[in-house]
Amino acid sequence: MKKNIEKFLRRTERGQAIILIAFAFIGLVAMVGLVTDTGILLIEYGKLKRSVDAASIAAAQEYRPRAGNEFLDLDRLENAAIGILNLNQVQNLSNVEIHTCEPTDLARPALCNPDPVGHPMANRKLVSVTASSNVVFGFLRVIGINSVTLTASSTGEAATIDLVLVVDTSGGMAYETGNEVYNAPDPKNNTYDKSDTDDDPSVCNLDNSCEPMRVVKNVAWDFVSRLYFPYDRVAVIAMTSQNPGGLRNPMEVLGLTTNRGDIQTEITNLKVFEPRDCNGSDNPTSCLFYQGSTYLGEVCEFYQKYSSTAFANPSGCPSSNIGGAVKLARDALQGIGTHPTTMRPSAFWVVVGLFGGPANATDGNGSFPNGFCPQNTWLLAAGQSPWCRDPYPSTRHSDTDPLFHYVNPISGDSMDISLYDADDYARDMADDLAT
Repeated sequence: MKKNIEKFLRRTERGQAIILIAFAFIGLVAMVGLVTDTGILLIEYGKLKRSVDAASIAAAQEYRPRAGNEFLDLDRLENAAIGILNLNQVQNLSNVEIHTCEPTDLARPALCNPDPVGHPMANRKLVSVTASSNVVFGFLRVIGINSVTLTASSTGEAATIDLVLVVDTSGGMAYETGNEVYNAPDPKNNTYDKSDTDDDPSVCNLDNSCEPMRVVKNVAWDFVSRLYFPYDRVAVIAMTSQNPGGLRNPMEVLGLTTNRGDIQTEITNLKVFEPRDCNGSDNPTSCLFYQGSTYLGEVCEFYQKYSSTAFANPSGCPSSNIGGAVKLARDALQGIGTHPTTMRPSAFWVVVGLFGGPANATDGNGSFPNGFCPQNTWLLAAGQSPWCRDPYPSTRHSDTDPLFHYVNPISGDSMDISLYDADDYARDMADDLAT
């Protein structure tokens, strides 16, 4: 009897051990699952968070209007964000939400400017992206935990843009108006090649038919219209006066503004340089030459008058003052131009120059009232080299360099001159803008 009881108890203990082992195995699987699936969870969250961060930045980079209008292209933002999320192969992606500060009739996120038109300086291009991902577990399903949903959010920002558009309005911007090729007059004998009367800026400016000026303005507006107002700002610099009979000095026609209509108007109204009419005087500026009522071209009257002497100085005639225009662009960005504005250091500063040719004029000063124009460039025959800059683009001089010994080939006079020219000045102003 005693032996039978002991035998029964031993069998009972063996059954309890199997149960305990089974529970221990489940616990072991749960512990392994906790470690393994938690690792998977952290990896998937990291991937989701990085993907959402990238998606918010990609969406912010598309913060621009729809083609042909001024309203934000929300579809473009959404497609950019979803494209990045799909590219990163986020697991079981769901519930993607994209929020911006636009349109204005919707509730704005906390970081958005409540009055973008009235206080444009506070505008920021913010895009918030929220996405969810369903992570399926491998081991934790043993204890009934099949999956979990992860959610990550990120706000991306693209810089607002302060753009200064510098447009070449020199006389060359009307030379393609007619069908014939314009040929510059020979300054040695005052003879003129055939020219098209349609190239007269005083005529083509009236109906906006000056070419390539008209095409340049259309391209300029097409580019500027891709910016998003009132978040971005634009200023417009013309390389010459915009008034008939004006001077060649660059001018700021529009300071930095968020007003889309004003920007379009000023670009549309840009005109080709229209200097005075030639009158036989010693005026050192360029002029429009007519034979009767027929326009023959823009000439340097003073240079032609003294072309056979040592006094033939063309420095007041060329009108591609790239350096002076770039200098005005710098002032516009700093808000100290002709039309003062508030400087916005947080914006992305951009200067776009639409130039039809190399620099051949500069701003003047006390020693050089007509700008820097080395005398060794004065007497070069037409077609050989331009006035006011040497024929070697790779050379660069400073206005503090030692003077160059020069002998005038007409008078034989020997003198020391500066080789600092219009090209050097343009490069210096570009460096100044960059710093």
